[in-house]
Amino acid sequence: MREVAFEWLPWGEAAFAKAREEHKPVLLHIGATWCHWCHVMDESTYPSARVGQLIRERFVAIRVDTDHRPDVNDRYNQGGWPTCAVLDADGEVLVGRLYMPPHELIPLLESCSSPGQRWVIGKPGAADLIEAPAAAPAVWAAVKKAYDPWHHGFGELEKFPHPGVLDWLADRAARDTDENGMLSKTLDAMAEKGLYDPEEGGFFRYATRDDWGEVHYEKLGEDQARLLRVYLRAGRQRAACERTVGWLIRRLWRDDVGAFAGSMDADESYYNQRPRGEAPPVDATVYAGWNAQIANTLLSAATAWDRPGLAELARLALLHVREHLLRADGAVLRTVGGVAGLLEDQAAVADAFAQLAQWTGDGGWLRDAERVLGFVDALVLPEGGYRDAPPGGVGLLAHTRRLLPGNAAIGEAAWRVAALTDDARWRTVAAEGERGARAEADRYGFMAAPYGALAERLAQKAVVVKVNGNEALFRALWARFDPDVIVRRVREGVPEGAALACSGSACARPARSIEEVQAQIAALRA
Repeated sequence: MREVAFEWLPWGEAAFAKAREEHKPVLLHIGATWCHWCHVMDESTYPSARVGQLIRERFVAIRVDTDHRPDVNDRYNQGGWPTCAVLDADGEVLVGRLYMPPHELIPLLESCSSPGQRWVIGKPGAADLIEAPAAAPAVWAAVKKAYDPWHHGFGELEKFPHPGVLDWLADRAARDTDENGMLSKTLDAMAEKGLYDPEEGGFFRYATRDDWGEVHYEKLGEDQARLLRVYLRAGRQRAACERTVGWLIRRLWRDDVGAFAGSMDADESYYNQRPRGEAPPVDATVYAGWNAQIANTLLSAATAWDRPGLAELARLALLHVREHLLRADGAVLRTVGGVAGLLEDQAAVADAFAQLAQWTGDGGWLRDAERVLGFVDALVLPEGGYRDAPPGGVGLLAHTRRLLPGNAAIGEAAWRVAALTDDARWRTVAAEGERGARAEADRYGFMAAPYGALAERLAQKAVVVKVNGNEALFRALWARFDPDVIVRRVREGVPEGAALACSGSACARPARSIEEVQAQIAALRA
């Protein structure tokens, strides 16, 4: 990033106090390390002499990284990155734009800082926490309507992978069938067209054309994890999956801390030259929620491919999260020294700790999952569901936001922990997450799929299968990826070499073959 003639301040009360004291508006820039147009604006717009003079003399400038502060981004993003918004000293939006070259930013800065001038364009207020529930069948209808039968995937024009939609399709395919081949055809299209990098492995963030062409080249660790998990569940494109796991380890694993970095920058010239030169820079930040997502995926890959070394990487990453990114009260720090208690981070880490407990048989990880889940009591809303972040903060952070993805994710994590512990407290958390996600579903259209997945999971009988000492049986059961079955290792309570399937207080007799256990699972569900 080139030198500029003004000072960027971090988001916080100090910056807004400065704006109030100096009677200046705030210029808020929201970007990302992987964002191409953010880099263009840093290299060509902000270093402009006139831009620098205006910002230095008339504004207090705040810079936010969307990956570090998703709570700020959720409230102020103007439809993409970079977001450039002018706020008043109380944090209310006066005007917002996306990327702007100098000749566009200069008149906006001049207008917004004229004496007595106040622009109010789409000024947001507190979230409307209304009960406008959409049932899961309505969301499923929206998913089917959004499906592209020609190029596959969901939505029009720009194509994003939408792993939340694919996860629900994988659930339904496991229980019944892959309706109209929506899951398999979409997974194959993404792996065989432009979204996948066949040379190094890894999936790019999105494509600008509906045929998956003209991609944006950034690669995010969270995206790799969530997509890989769906591919593993569907049993498709193993070669692409193995290369993507290799990319994750080669490019994002940090030996110095024992965890995964965040993302790799978008650099079109790198991907289009032959041979490729020096790789784009990596955001070395360790994000708690993203490491949890990656760890979950590596546990599944370790089981499906019989590669226990991947499970060890997952354990190390979660050990780093537990030791460096978890407070005593159960709040998850997004990054070292960063914001704490974001709902989606709480959900991801709780779920990953619970899955590591399943894999290792170590009850300590399950107790840690309960500690993380327990923190969400601070996020519960009287209107139902959970807020996205702890209350308090400046600007629009003082306003309550109830977001569907976080509520669905905390519901999924609580469902798992409730099944493993048979504790009614976590069933209540799962139900509250479902309530919050359902109330927001109408706002999300087909992207409300995580709510549909949670609603259907809670309507099913969960079956927990405990396996003692039979490694082949454990791997075979886990690798079935049944959405309603939780497989865990145990060291006692089950005969050596056997598995015990239970649903609530009802248990089958110990079994030693996959066929026998599958029959017992079916009987427990009946």
